[in-house]
Amino acid sequence: MPPPPPASSDWISRLEGGLRRRYGAGEMIARPDAPSDRLILIESGTVRLSLTGAGREVTLAHLRAGGLFVTHTRVWVEAVEPAQVLSWPVAEMLELVTRHPELGVAAFREVGQILRGALDLIEDLAFRPVEARLARHLLTELQAQGRDTIRLVGPTEALATALGTTRQTLSTLINRLIREGVLSRPGRQLICVHDPGHLARLAEVSSS
Repeated sequence: MPPPPPASSDWISRLEGGLRRRYGAGEMIARPDAPSDRLILIESGTVRLSLTGAGREVTLAHLRAGGLFVTHTRVWVEAVEPAQVLSWPVAEMLELVTRHPELGVAAFREVGQILRGALDLIEDLAFRPVEARLARHLLTELQAQGRDTIRLVGPTEALATALGTTRQTLSTLINRLIREGVLSRPGRQLICVHDPGHLARLAEVSSS
């Protein structure tokens, strides 16, 4: 899945008004029971969108700088690393987009990416084994981060949750790929991909 094009700091810097707040890693930015709906723009850091129910949690997407989200859904929005966000009441959104059409374009792009990610998640959980989900995730992050060494968003438990598996199963798969020379772990939250072609074949074969 190709990452969204980078947000332009030029038009972001021209946005007027809004409430600017900083959040530490693990802090909740928005909750389903929030008293008011807001348009949220991620200025820096990474946030996670998730759904919870029956004692389980499913990660829908991660938003980085330039990402947009509206809080009128059942989704939880959490900072997974220190983040700064700018937000406006939804009632002001139409006027804001009228003054800054770039914001509307970015919003449509972001909604499309989140929807595509949600559909990919449903497809993965329904039809693909965990090893294929892991391979697809690593390939997506390779493209999004633009380097061979991927920085994981959160601990291994967070990635296991995002892939719909357990920490033990995920660790077993990663260790197997390390032994095969496909991956290495230069740091606790770092994974270096040495053979993306192997991951691509793994994802393709496992999903067939």
